[in-house]
Amino acid sequence: MLIRFTVENFLSFNQETEFNMLTGEVRRLPNHVFSFSKVDLLKSAVIYGANGAGKSNLVTAINVLRHIILDKTVNYIPEDSYFRLDQNEDKPTTFEIEFLSGKNGYAYGISVYKSAIVEEWMFKLNFGKKPDDIIFERKLKKGGQESLKMGDKYSKTPEDKILIKVYEDILEADKPFLTTVKEKKFKEIQDARHWLETGMFIIFPRMHFSGLVNNFLNDDRFKSFTNELICNLETGIKEIDVQTIDFDLYFGEDNSAEKDRVLKKIRGGESESVGDFKNALAMIEGGKPVVKKPVSYHADPNGKKVKFELYEESDGTLRLIDFIPLLFLIKNYQVTVIIDEIDQSIHPSLLKEFVTKIQNDSERFGQLIFTTHESNLLDLDLFRQDEIWFAEKSKGCSSQFYVLSDYDVRTDFDIRKGYLSGRFGAIPFLGNLKDLKWGQYVEE
Repeated sequence: MLIRFTVENFLSFNQETEFNMLTGEVRRLPNHVFSFSKVDLLKSAVIYGANGAGKSNLVTAINVLRHIILDKTVNYIPEDSYFRLDQNEDKPTTFEIEFLSGKNGYAYGISVYKSAIVEEWMFKLNFGKKPDDIIFERKLKKGGQESLKMGDKYSKTPEDKILIKVYEDILEADKPFLTTVKEKKFKEIQDARHWLETGMFIIFPRMHFSGLVNNFLNDDRFKSFTNELICNLETGIKEIDVQTIDFDLYFGEDNSAEKDRVLKKIRGGESESVGDFKNALAMIEGGKPVVKKPVSYHADPNGKKVKFELYEESDGTLRLIDFIPLLFLIKNYQVTVIIDEIDQSIHPSLLKEFVTKIQNDSERFGQLIFTTHESNLLDLDLFRQDEIWFAEKSKGCSSQFYVLSDYDVRTDFDIRKGYLSGRFGAIPFLGNLKDLKWGQYVEE
């Protein structure tokens, strides 16, 4: 579960900027809160802001940190991604994330300058009851020498100290220590890394339904969940299922190189995602190579099922299908799902029905965070004040984030109207269109 994320000197973030899932002084909708023994966390958050305010940059920053762990290198950070409006190329880019993994809370941070890690740290959180416990601290000293300090529990014996010295000597400038540690004795490091690798899922607007087939084949609950949800949303689809296609027929005669590559891999016992959007799955079944791909079924006027390819569905329907595997996860597991631009291609009424269904599910186990421009979701019957965030650019063009609960807002106040009138900021202010003098560009 995500507790807090901070970022500094990255894209539109100049100074340290924070986003968190901590509860505020709000008593409404208590079913929107996870009450753990040490901390209360919100189940959802929605982020509003004008184009270019930094909403997507926040999602990108979280995604970059996740990929640093997945790829085991800081080289995933794009070149020139520092805040360039203040000439901050001589200042490191810093990410820090606080999260719950099981019953424990951790803080992990990394500071990077020109593809080299200058600092990396991890603490076990005690939530104010006592100082946080250090797990490790890594620093790059002048002259390029690395230093590594471990917490007391990991540096008790002479053998422990020898192992720490070995790790200090093999540290590489672009590789996080978090991903270097292999010994099971470093349980907290393994625990934190596992959550960073598997506990967060991020979906951007251009992603596609790549996880659908695998989930259909391996989990009957997921198949039932998908079809119940897609039918309730009245997209016209009556059922989604998986079709089995002959391997040679799927690839045809003009793609022999890809066909041979895939065939070699699946004969080794693996499955392989194929297709333009990696939405089909090649595998060996009954000793034969086959391809499994998702298809949809509609009903004709007589109630007979008619098969459609998923690419024949509307962009909005496909966008909903993109979300289904992740929504299944938050319903059943303690994960954090982040969706950028959730409203893209989806009708406002359908989107509100979709979000309402999630918000009213008091039994879900995971968190949902998303960015949007859709003001119809600004409803205090749908979200608590501490679940609604705004992004805005400062005078220095740096992104800043703030939460609705910072304002004195009555529960019966029309926050949608207040937002659109500019009361909370985070909306574009347009110049007088008459001053644009469009007429001068019209040919007489």
